Amino acid sequence: KEFLKGYLIPKYVEFIGKEIQTAYLESYSEYGQNLFDRYVTYADFWIQDQEYRDPETGQLFDREALNAELEKTEKPAGISNPKDFRNEIVNFVLRARAANDSMNPKWTSYEKLRTVIEKKMFSNTEDLLPVISFNTKSSTDDQKKHDDFVARMTEKGYTQKQVRLLCEWYLRVRKAS
Repeated sequence: KEFLKGYLIPKYVEFIGKEIQTAYLESYSEYGQNLFDRYVTYADFWIQDQEYRDPETGQLFDREALNAELEKTEKPAGISNPKDFRNEIVNFVLRARAANDSMNPKWTSYEKLRTVIEKKMFSNTEDLLPVISFNTKSSTDDQKKHDDFVARMTEKGYTQKQVRLLCEWYLRVRKAS
């Protein structure tokens, strides 16, 4: 019995986590694209050994600051050779831009970076809470994302009650580990 529990529970947590994550990510495709675009920009400037000034905030990033920002995305995913990873991503994006009117590709188009971004998005349970919890929402935007999330879970065959129970259970399990 204990062996079965020890084997099945982690597999079930992983499966339910994936179900929740997939539905969650679809609520945040714009966020994923922003993370992707920012990562590519930082990596490009880091590779060129140039400073980068954020056009929105005016903040200046030297190579060390760029490296620190890039690591915030890479570390949760366990990237062991960041230099090669950054070069690979920037080369992919430059080729994609050449074929796509100078536009960045979709954040989901490159499996390796998509996986890294997903891990970053899920490394912080607090980021998940507004969307997957059933508490009162602080904004209409959060409520819409939550409703979209629940709708996607029900499209997968779960009832609303099951979605609520699975999310509460998943958050408890994540908090405990």
